[in-house]
Amino acid sequence: MYMKTIEEFYDQSITYIALFDVFVTKHALVGGTQVDHICYKCDSKELFEHMREMFEGESEYIYQSIISKRRIAIIRLKRSIATALGEIHFLELSDQKPDHSQYDGFDHIEAYPLGRTYDEMVAEFERSERVVKVERPHHTTHDIDMGKGFLFRCTEGPLMEKIKKNEIV
Repeated sequence: MYMKTIEEFYDQSITYIALFDVFVTKHALVGGTQVDHICYKCDSKELFEHMREMFEGESEYIYQSIISKRRIAIIRLKRSIATALGEIHFLELSDQKPDHSQYDGFDHIEAYPLGRTYDEMVAEFERSERVVKVERPHHTTHDIDMGKGFLFRCTEGPLMEKIKKNEIV
């Protein structure tokens, strides 16, 4: 069932932001970690196109690229999402994978370290969490399930910086 409105998107995000905020508090991440973006994965080409169209009037801009043989749209939200680590200004909207293995829904929030290295941040999580290293062609991350399959994804820096550096010439 497709979301019909932007309000549905924000309403459905509340559950996942609550999981994130509990995780942030549990690990005392305020001041040492910066939230970057939230990801919503689509289970069909039709849903991806519907969601992208829904955000066209509700975004500052949309940057779309092909990553791992599927469309990824980075959407600068007009209305940010408040979290314990600050405001989320970006939505990563992912089209269905070529192997059709992707489900529809909120998938992860990416965050990166402040005042420490990426390896130090990951090592801190490894002391108390099950951390899964995920190697992809475009970048490697370390993921932690915060509940309901929703992931805290450790990344080395802001997604927009990676895009500017690697894709925009």
